[in-house]
Amino acid sequence: MPKENVDPQTEITEERLLSILEQSGRPNFTKRRITQLISEKMLPSPRRISHPGSKSPVYVWGPESIEHAMFLYDVIERGNGRHRRFLALWLGSYEVPFEPLLHHWLHAIDTTLQSFTGGAQDPEDALWHLSTVLKQYVEPKWRFSPRPDKVIRQVGIDAWTDFNEFLFSLLAVPDYEPDEVVSEGVRATLQRLSTIAQAKADPQTSSEDPLPWLLSLREIFTLPRYRETLLHATTQEWAQAREDYLICCQLLRQLAACFPRRNALVTAEMQQTLFLNWGAILPPLLLAVRSAGHGEWIDDMLSMLSGLLDVFSDPDIQEPLSTM
Repeated sequence: MPKENVDPQTEITEERLLSILEQSGRPNFTKRRITQLISEKMLPSPRRISHPGSKSPVYVWGPESIEHAMFLYDVIERGNGRHRRFLALWLGSYEVPFEPLLHHWLHAIDTTLQSFTGGAQDPEDALWHLSTVLKQYVEPKWRFSPRPDKVIRQVGIDAWTDFNEFLFSLLAVPDYEPDEVVSEGVRATLQRLSTIAQAKADPQTSSEDPLPWLLSLREIFTLPRYRETLLHATTQEWAQAREDYLICCQLLRQLAACFPRRNALVTAEMQQTLFLNWGAILPPLLLAVRSAGHGEWIDDMLSMLSGLLDVFSDPDIQEPLSTM
């Protein structure tokens, strides 16, 4: 291996990077593979330096490139495709372009909207298309399933279909306003669902109408508005969403550790899969919630998880949990 006139502590050449990877048990990267990953922007480009007395330039990274390359190597070795590699690197706060992730999230929204509305721009046409799709393609699966869902059977096929049409309409059409007949049907279904959920618990009654709360979610999750929120979010807003997600994951991992016997069944590969699966869904949702001015919902959730961790960390509680 040619000797480079560089500082091995602060300037990492390609040869040295490959050597470090191999020594750490990661032997499958080559110079060609490194070049490909740089061109795909999954690894940062090295900087060009020169030294007195040398005619040839040297390309080096900083020492942070070692951790970056090791992390990427492990993600690739687990069989993750291109999108999940970018997602893992972004969630790990490594230097990667954000555009591929944003494009993926926007494409998912556009595909869902197209399936709901058929591309119709007029709200009435969009609602008609959504109702037609639901009744022609979805309702028959519920009605004629050889193993019908217990909850759907208890609520009733017609009521369940109307309830889902209401929810899909909220998602697809920003200005959707249910009429009184639809509103009363939704209230009745929500009450029925509440009764089913409480069947094996102590009966609880509430006079609070849940419909206004559901309608308020239009300001956050109606797909056209949701799309605009993601499209125009700042770098700082995305960084906050990532931080919220990472804090949530950390608290859940700590809570899982309070149940050592069960936690031992979850392998590192399973944890990574769960981390990326939810990482593909939750960060944009968390961003939308904060962007709509409801950051306290997220803060309260994290505070609740932290409070549970404090309870489960009590030595008197830990002893019985250790056998579970």
